[in-house]
Amino acid sequence: MAETPNARVKIYGSSVPGNVFVRKNQIDLLAILKANKIDYTFVDVAADEDQLKYIKRKNKGQKELPQIFVDGEYKGLFEDIENANEMRELKSFL
Repeated sequence: MAETPNARVKIYGSSVPGNVFVRKNQIDLLAILKANKIDYTFVDVAADEDQLKYIKRKNKGQKELPQIFVDGEYKGLFEDIENANEMRELKSFL
């Protein structure tokens, strides 16, 4: 599984991350999803102002990227996915 249009899981990130940690977290997050065969759609908020406004309305005030949404519901940040993966609870988390 990999990036799939219209997937339930959407990753909101940036094609031009502001720092190396954001870039690393995006790469690691996508690797976790691929390893677990979870389809996702990557949404580049740097290229789409409307998508950036959308996550700001839905994400409980979080500014950090990448952000994970499932079926339009904010689920968390990279650390949340990483923790769920380490606890072997990723599929139930999503």
